[in-house]
Amino acid sequence: MDWANKHVNKIRPARTLLQNLLVPETRAVILAAHPDDETVGAAATLMRLQDIFVVYLTDGAPSDHKFWPAGQKSRAEYIRTRRTEAEAALAIADVSRRRIFWLGAGDQESILEIIPRAQEFSGLLLWATPEVVITHPYEGGHPDHDTAALLAHLAFEMSRLHSKHLPHLLEMTSYHARGSYLETGEFLDNQAEEERVIELSAEEIHKKREMIAAHQSQAAVLRNFPVGAEKLRFAPQYDFRLPPHPGKLWYESQGWNITGEHWRSLARRALAETSKLCA
Repeated sequence: MDWANKHVNKIRPARTLLQNLLVPETRAVILAAHPDDETVGAAATLMRLQDIFVVYLTDGAPSDHKFWPAGQKSRAEYIRTRRTEAEAALAIADVSRRRIFWLGAGDQESILEIIPRAQEFSGLLLWATPEVVITHPYEGGHPDHDTAALLAHLAFEMSRLHSKHLPHLLEMTSYHARGSYLETGEFLDNQAEEERVIELSAEEIHKKREMIAAHQSQAAVLRNFPVGAEKLRFAPQYDFRLPPHPGKLWYESQGWNITGEHWRSLARRALAETSKLCA
């Protein structure tokens, strides 16, 4: 596929992109770590763009059953539940099932599969030819969120082997530790001049609430996320070898099976492997 020639004239300059992003014809890909992340962080984008794809990094079902909500009898059943809920939520935003893709990594364990998943995502980008990719920031809120941020970086490096004209990489808000508290709906390094604030209309707020309600298995978690203005920004240059902030990361405070130090050791390995693959 002659991807460079196909879209060289469709990538707008960065200086004009954020203010004019949500025109219906913008082709975009949202890379979400889990089903519901895209609803929380980019519902307005989903509703306003007519040419959009959603890619889920994980299946949304941790291997440890203590993380399953009541009523889920097996991990396979929980995976089906998460898929059904995601499809129902996205249908409210008029995103059809044929525009939803699953990379299939394990929830909380996606860093273990990052190279093959990055290769798959790179191939998907070269097929979909978006102008914009929107994913998570690197903030230490959830290891899969951080993996999505790293995966996008690796996939872009892999895609450079086939084209010089890559999409813009943007971020939506997720959550992270702010001191000892959980902060949602804001970037960890919040610099207002670099953010695009998207005010939702009354109708969009109603639809976003419907989308959130579609994720019934996640109701206890999603009640922590307010329904209001959303924020996007260009992804900064991260050093994934270093912690995103001083002190304990949010997922470390939850007592999960992975620490920030372990995640970063695997990230360093993935960065080195990608450099070899792209040499």
